[in-house]
Amino acid sequence: MAERYKHLNPIYQEILKQERLKNLMRIAKCIENSTVGVFETTLDDQIRGISVSFCDLLGYSSEQICQLKYEQICHPDDLSAYYFLKERLLSGEIDHCYLNVRYIREDGQIVQVLQSTDLDISGSKEPHFVNRFEDITDWEQTAKNQQDFENRTRYLFENNPNPMWIYDLETLGFLAVNQAAINHYGYSEDEFLSMTLQDIRPPEDMPKLLEAIAKVSAGFSVPEVWRHCKKDGTHIFVDVSAHTLDYKNRKCELILVNDVTQKMQAEEALKLAEAKYRGIFEHAIEGIFQSTVDGRFLISNPMLAEIYGYASPEDLIANLTDIEHQLYVDPQRRLELIKLLEEQEDVKFFESEVYRQDKSIIWTSENVHAVRDKAGDILYFEGTVEDITSSKRAKAEIEHLAFHDSLTNLPNRVLFRDRLSTALVNAHEQLQIDLDQKNLIEIKSISPILAVMFLDLDRFKLVNDTMGHAAGDRLLIEVAKRLSECMFDRTFLARMGGDEFMILVPELQSVESIQQFAQMILQSFESPFFVEEMSLYIGTSIGISLYPNDGTDEETLMKNADTAMFRAKERGRNHYQLYNHAIGAKVKEYVAIENGIRQALERSEFQVFYQPQINLVTGEIDCMEALARWLHPDLGWVPPNQFIPAAEEHGLIVRLGEWVLRTACAQNRAWQRQGLPPIRMAVNFSSKQFQVVDLCDRIMQILTEIDLEPQYLEIEITESLVMQDQHITITMLKELKSLGMSVSIDDFGTGYSSLSYLRLLPVSKVKIDASFIRETPQNKDDAAITSAIIAMAHNLNLRVIAEGVERKEQLEFLRSHDCDAVQGYLFSRPVPAHEATLLLQAQLK
Repeated sequence: MAERYKHLNPIYQEILKQERLKNLMRIAKCIENSTVGVFETTLDDQIRGISVSFCDLLGYSSEQICQLKYEQICHPDDLSAYYFLKERLLSGEIDHCYLNVRYIREDGQIVQVLQSTDLDISGSKEPHFVNRFEDITDWEQTAKNQQDFENRTRYLFENNPNPMWIYDLETLGFLAVNQAAINHYGYSEDEFLSMTLQDIRPPEDMPKLLEAIAKVSAGFSVPEVWRHCKKDGTHIFVDVSAHTLDYKNRKCELILVNDVTQKMQAEEALKLAEAKYRGIFEHAIEGIFQSTVDGRFLISNPMLAEIYGYASPEDLIANLTDIEHQLYVDPQRRLELIKLLEEQEDVKFFESEVYRQDKSIIWTSENVHAVRDKAGDILYFEGTVEDITSSKRAKAEIEHLAFHDSLTNLPNRVLFRDRLSTALVNAHEQLQIDLDQKNLIEIKSISPILAVMFLDLDRFKLVNDTMGHAAGDRLLIEVAKRLSECMFDRTFLARMGGDEFMILVPELQSVESIQQFAQMILQSFESPFFVEEMSLYIGTSIGISLYPNDGTDEETLMKNADTAMFRAKERGRNHYQLYNHAIGAKVKEYVAIENGIRQALERSEFQVFYQPQINLVTGEIDCMEALARWLHPDLGWVPPNQFIPAAEEHGLIVRLGEWVLRTACAQNRAWQRQGLPPIRMAVNFSSKQFQVVDLCDRIMQILTEIDLEPQYLEIEITESLVMQDQHITITMLKELKSLGMSVSIDDFGTGYSSLSYLRLLPVSKVKIDASFIRETPQNKDDAAITSAIIAMAHNLNLRVIAEGVERKEQLEFLRSHDCDAVQGYLFSRPVPAHEATLLLQAQLK
């Protein structure tokens, strides 16, 4: 049963089934007669599978007729009807059809036949048509034959699934309609028979209708698309096939209607979608592509061709046939992309350097999707490409400006400290190896591993004062060039500001090697510098500190190198000086700190001091920073930069940090109970503390026990802490912030790697490191960095506090650049709790 009948009542389906069987039996019976035959045709109308009666009818031999196509035996005037019904069979609209056609015999005579055609798609053969025919040329029009013919015609008319009707060509009135027309248009049979064609046509179509009727001729007309009106007022689009006939002694036209409304709507929607997509595809500002796994482009839009430097998409597809080697500067990047796409469906923002057609190199960012078949195998890739060369260059330039001196183009203080910090990590690992291998206890027994050199130009101020700052700048550029020429593998040169330079020498071989290097630099200054056509003889003083003898951290090594440089100047300038200190006292102090820190907590030797942070808008204290202090019974006050590293090394920093947190929060709650205005308490946290799994729970437990709301606690972290384990740290900080605490970054600007992560951190405040404030505003580089940090933080909606403020000109500079808060000796040094209480009480007066 045809698919389109499935909506009918089962009773009607059975009736149609029985009628179909009866018809097939009738055809089988007719085949027994000599006037009935069968032949097959392929989809392209080649004749095959003929019966003997077919050869007899047309007068051809079987070999001759199998060389012909259907169009060669069918009368030309009847071909359009056959082709129309053939298309409907192929589309599945009908299962079979009857056709009254004329065949042309081999001798040219015309025979009239009744042809029945079915599409056979079953069995092992390719789809083909089965044509059965009956010769009715000499059929006597007896009453029986006439009745039989009319019965067949009526059956085809009444049971056709498509609307059909017969109308009078003169009056345009309906004379007969089938059930399909009644169902589809909504009119009853009586209503139809009282109407004309004009009643189902929009008024504006009538001139076209009358013109078409006037041109009606015998035979099937070419199908046309018309608008019809249903009874409920809706308009539909139909294609109409017409055949003229005599009916009830009137000249009429038989109409077959096919509703193509949905088809036309779907086609129109498809056209609009294709036009929209084509517009997006053709005018997209990103390159769009499809490519094979083996590296050929299947589809390209104009922008992709433009990005890769080709004249057109066709030019790109034809010439760029090996993506891996023709396109990628590093072919391995293509393999990495494919590997990622094999593991996941999409890859976002895949950046690579690629060649354009002219072999110039650009940066691109790709978003690629792997299209797979049902088995999960990759069919092809599709995605977009963006040229990010400009943004890459801009980003590189910004990073370069942030970490390089604008005058000499050398690395600046920030980048030097970063490199020194990294080198110290490696040096510390080597130190532990040496201590373990040699079973040594004292650091003085270890050969130096790393050196820091501090250089200051001799008599540079005289050049500035006598020749002007422009000449001084030119001299600094020439000095930078000459120092760069002295550098060797792995040494790192930076300009710290003014006429000061620093050199990092990692992986030092011996004290003698650093002395030889310093001597070589001094010798390079023996040749004159040419500035404004003048030759200037200028020297330099060099101070050297060695790791680990002269320090194990950045600050100490840099400070000791600076101290050594001044001693070199005292020797008469143009000299170098190794840092020299009472090593015995230092070792004794170091051992005392290591041994004493274990008992310091039990003996209550630690204290918490408080340093106020001043809001520059209100002028009042809005936060106190809690700072651990250690009063050693023998050494006195031990600097934090000595006992904090020791506490970390011996695994006591978590315990010490928790004690500071509890003490500081308890003090803050005590101030609130005294009626003092509520403020935040800033507490520093180390990286070791952030490795504690239940840190958030511990903090909340302490706050609950003390009865202090989380909003009055501020967590201070360093940039280096974030970089150690970014994912865990960021996750924990977000949880702390969600609990109501605020987060600030301490010593901001001394790190480098974490700057790009600032926007990802849930922080509310950054603290500018005191090293930038120390020479601000006199030092232009420090002032520029300070103002840049303030501007950057404000752009990210962060508050900014500057630490180490000691002079009024520093305060005025910070105020003029809208710094939010300050902290430093200008207002108060860190003080015990009772003195901090007096500071808060003073604000109430």
